[in-house]
Amino acid sequence: MRKFILPAIAVAFAITGPAYAKDGAGVGKWRWSASESHYSTGAYTTEQTMEITRNDKHGIAVSQVVTPLDGKTFSWNIEAPYDNKMRHASQWMSFAFSRISDTQFHDRYVMNADGMRGEETFTITPDKITIRGYSITKGKKSPYVEVWDHVE
Repeated sequence: MRKFILPAIAVAFAITGPAYAKDGAGVGKWRWSASESHYSTGAYTTEQTMEITRNDKHGIAVSQVVTPLDGKTFSWNIEAPYDNKMRHASQWMSFAFSRISDTQFHDRYVMNADGMRGEETFTITPDKITIRGYSITKGKKSPYVEVWDHVE
């Protein structure tokens, strides 16, 4: 029996490819791709990095370092359950997260300084995260797509 099980596991791994990290899909370091991302209002940043340290059925732990067009870099981080309740990630913004599947989650956000709101859906593959979302400023909905490349 053992002779059959080990080859079967090896074949299954070869067919499906490497598994996601033990702490969930998307765990790792990511860099924003300016060339693949599109904003209806134009890009708001020159550089962004993101690190996801946990993404499981219970919640997510994520942080970002963002350099907006004005050059004033800031960072935020949050560890939150997937319960769709708004929580502060920093003095800059707040989030509410909900899980769609092992490789997708949704968030709502509020920029604390100006009240701008938005929603995003993250789709995770081993090499990319694609975020489809929109922001609402002064009643105007502005869609965007962000693409992030896996770097570690």
